[in-house]
Amino acid sequence: MNNKESNQLTRECLQLALMHLMGEHPYEKITVSEIVRRAGVSRTAFYRNYADKEDILHELGNKLIKRIADISEKPEFHENPHRWFEDVFRTVREDKETITLFDQAGILQRELFSGRSISELLYPATDTETKYIRLASEAAFFQILISWFRDGMHESEEHMADICVYVFENTLKKLP
Repeated sequence: MNNKESNQLTRECLQLALMHLMGEHPYEKITVSEIVRRAGVSRTAFYRNYADKEDILHELGNKLIKRIADISEKPEFHENPHRWFEDVFRTVREDKETITLFDQAGILQRELFSGRSISELLYPATDTETKYIRLASEAAFFQILISWFRDGMHESEEHMADICVYVFENTLKKLP
């Protein structure tokens, strides 16, 4: 195994260790010592890969954000926002375990959605009023997504996409 592969394996072990520990204890009580002990690696290996335990969460969050960003880059979704919303809800369902960790740590909204505009490609702003209405609709989308997740994701992705398209399109239609 080369050095790059070894570091990747170490990172994955540390990520899994943190995920398991977060299922047992509140995030703020987990120490680097517990993480390395659970992962079966040394503290040196930990610090060769991460500055602190928050770096692990950032990396996990970035993986999920990249999956959602990859969905956004598909041109067919620019013409069909409903499919885009469906895929986002499907991604959240598929990554339930990781998202639960962020929620348990109290950083779900900050880590996953802070400063990122997910709707600019779907509903571009043409003027200042549209920009702010789009941002308000986007905030509503995040709240819908988080509530759906926390309530157990009982509704289908298709139904949730219907709701989100309605929010965006009907809000933007009301513009002068």
